[in-house]
Amino acid sequence: MLKRYYADMVTEAAVPPAQAFRFFCQVNDWQDWSSVIHKARLLNGEWRKGSLLLFMPKLPGLPPAPLVVPILEFEENHRITWGIDLPFARMLHRFTFTPVEGGSCRIHHEEWSEGIVSLLTLPVTRALRRFNDRFARELAAMF
Repeated sequence: MLKRYYADMVTEAAVPPAQAFRFFCQVNDWQDWSSVIHKARLLNGEWRKGSLLLFMPKLPGLPPAPLVVPILEFEENHRITWGIDLPFARMLHRFTFTPVEGGSCRIHHEEWSEGIVSLLTLPVTRALRRFNDRFARELAAMF
């Protein structure tokens, strides 16, 4: 199956993973610290598997458009994954918070597609990579 990566990067935060994770989970504040998010919120309650995330990314040359995706994986203080997971098409976005010696953490930010979605996103691959790079760096800069 065709697979494409749009983000696979690690940034460091000078705080414990639980603190970075809690900060990240304040989804209503994303637009306050990220220049690539117009708006974000959870539609049905709190972070958990099955919740719906609404976010409006700012991609160059495009107006902010609402995307609604389910939370596919949620491990408190460790990992969040959202995206589309269909039999022949996947596009997943994952953040993993890992402790590092000295009390800080690494934030692994990944986004990839598999199947037909990989072909459909070809025209916007560069924009997706720039978006993910900026979002990850701005998140790390908050610590």
